[in-house]
Amino acid sequence: MRIGIITLARSSAEPNNIKLFTGALAGLGWVAGRDIVYDVVYAEGDQARLPALAEKIAAGKPDVILAPSAFELRPVLKNTHTVPVVFWGVNDPVAQDFVKSLARPGSNVTGVANIGWELAGKRMQLLKEALPGISRVGVLVTPARSASLELKLIEQAAGAGVKVIPAMLKEARELDAALALLAESRVEAVLTTQISVFSRERRRILEFASARGIPLIAHAASMADDGSLIAYASIFSERIDRSAHIVDKLLRGTKPADIPVERPTRFELVVNLKAARKLGIKMPEKLLLRADRVIE
Repeated sequence: MRIGIITLARSSAEPNNIKLFTGALAGLGWVAGRDIVYDVVYAEGDQARLPALAEKIAAGKPDVILAPSAFELRPVLKNTHTVPVVFWGVNDPVAQDFVKSLARPGSNVTGVANIGWELAGKRMQLLKEALPGISRVGVLVTPARSASLELKLIEQAAGAGVKVIPAMLKEARELDAALALLAESRVEAVLTTQISVFSRERRRILEFASARGIPLIAHAASMADDGSLIAYASIFSERIDRSAHIVDKLLRGTKPADIPVERPTRFELVVNLKAARKLGIKMPEKLLLRADRVIE
């Protein structure tokens, strides 16, 4: 069997995700080199490279293609409507027309949907709980279909006393301009929203926040490990594990149209006390008690 994997990420940063997936599949009996051959291509953070890489992956005639997010999924589907394609991080795949419904995808695509923009208001609530006197919050967001809904949830959670300042960008090359806008707006904290570019560029975002002594509230637990004050998200490793179970079903003959799209059921609140001390923030005891993980 052959599995093609296409990712927008950089090869220097992504291997852990691939290892989690191949490890989960090995645990289901599919051992690399014995049962499975993996063809992995990296776009190295350059979205413009994805169409050519998608064509290359499809030309290799894999039995299954893994395309983690919408960025990789769209160009893959321009090259095949027959090879089963699995994702592990697409926001609202029905609204984006990747599947007909979660229960019955109806085509060659299935996977694990990400609950992303729906959690935006909760992250704003957590920020206000940690810093009740905050008045200006920057939000890094992309002009995706869900962006207006995401910002609406953030603004509702912020309330009348907090000004929400969105900084829009489509690609990583626009990040500097977005961060410059937030700096000019004198934001007191930054929220990242659920889009893969912010995970890939997390170090630049964290450096921006650190240089200005402001907290970052992140959409991925890994960003709390890297220095954000708070992170709240679905558990990424579980999404990868579930995607491996879906691939297992496909390799054993189940059609993708008959495999329901799964959604995360567990979420993780991570608080970074090390970052809090550096920022001079005393985290509320109630918030710490609710945390699934506290970084000392």
